[in-house]
Amino acid sequence: MRPVPRHLAIIPDGNRRWARARGLAPADGHRAGVAALGPVLEAAWDAGVEVCSFWWGSPANLTRRKPEEVAVITGALNHWLAAEGVRLVAPERRFHALGRWAELCPEIRPGVEAVRAAAGPGPQALALLMAYDGRDEIRAAADARGGGGASARDFEAALWTSALPPVDLVIRTGGEPHLSAGFLLWHIAEARLHFSPLPWPAFTPDALALALREFADTERRFGA
Repeated sequence: MRPVPRHLAIIPDGNRRWARARGLAPADGHRAGVAALGPVLEAAWDAGVEVCSFWWGSPANLTRRKPEEVAVITGALNHWLAAEGVRLVAPERRFHALGRWAELCPEIRPGVEAVRAAAGPGPQALALLMAYDGRDEIRAAADARGGGGASARDFEAALWTSALPPVDLVIRTGGEPHLSAGFLLWHIAEARLHFSPLPWPAFTPDALALALREFADTERRFGA
């Protein structure tokens, strides 16, 4: 059996560039980006992925962009969570909403609560990282541990993302070969990286299958 990442983490970049290339408004790109979540999620789970994490913006993204653009993002995401999110997790998949979303984008709370209510205890899971910066997470964990002397296990237990396993594969769309906002800093230490040239709204299950094939064909040495 070909290896499949247990934990797949996705940075869905390129919504605005996708819209610009089509003569559309940024809002149209964000709506198309939210709509692309479901097919990719289902394809990942069908392929055997256990945990799918999506990063949907940092605090800087939310505070530096125009309020009208942020309202489109949070509105579209809230609607998706309340409808598609509920359908995708019920009745067995787990759900995690991580980051500072309750503080910086409380508009998504109804959708988050709807998915939480529908989620179950099964092995597969969706983790949504909204208003998330991994550097904030590391600082918060360090503060929670109250100084030195903590073991790595104790420190990990204080992370917002402590319920997630290590990331095996990171996919970033949009053609930019870099990570962002300290994305899952603790969890990506041994992860493979896949940079897709496709903007997120154009990233299909076929594009995901390509990334999974590359992952399966590459030996992971873990320092050996």
